[in-house]
Amino acid sequence: MQISANRHTKERVKLVHNWLIRAGESVNNDQFVHVFSSDAPPIGWHLWHMARFADRLQAKLTQVTDGFASDEIWQREGVPARWNLTPGRLGVFDSGMGQTHRDAQATIAQVGQNEILAYAKSAFDASSQTLERLTDADFEKTYHGILDYGYDGTTGKVWATEPKESIVAQDLVFHASHGSRHMGMMEALRGLLGTAGTLSV
Repeated sequence: MQISANRHTKERVKLVHNWLIRAGESVNNDQFVHVFSSDAPPIGWHLWHMARFADRLQAKLTQVTDGFASDEIWQREGVPARWNLTPGRLGVFDSGMGQTHRDAQATIAQVGQNEILAYAKSAFDASSQTLERLTDADFEKTYHGILDYGYDGTTGKVWATEPKESIVAQDLVFHASHGSRHMGMMEALRGLLGTAGTLSV
């Protein structure tokens, strides 16, 4: 069976999303919010962070499918207010990037497993629906994508930038690899919890 590179990319993004949900569902709430170190966020943070990126991705991709960017579920459904989160303490783009470890841990403990899983499923489903609307030609198009931030690997500092042009395929490959990296962190934390860590292949 032959599969196009574009179809493979779509399927890979969806597979990574499924792994992330599985990792979030395979632990109980105490494990989901458990903190092993003052310098490391819990399993739940990694799921929330990737859900935020999937939500941003699906909203920005409508520039390509519909000609304009749509609202994120995060804003449209008033998720921060519903979760009673403090504005300005959620990192760049309310995504956890640049969030202090203390705030990252507190965010997940406050919100809890069920709410974060529900949001992640909504964000991943929305991104899957948008992906299915992309044509092969769309993969080569430029748009203002999700790489609109700067990062200093030495200091860990992250900041928002002006919207940057990127290629749809570039953003999708980045999103899949980004999600795989966080999935690996979740698997490592599962191992520290005394369970079989591996959930992906």
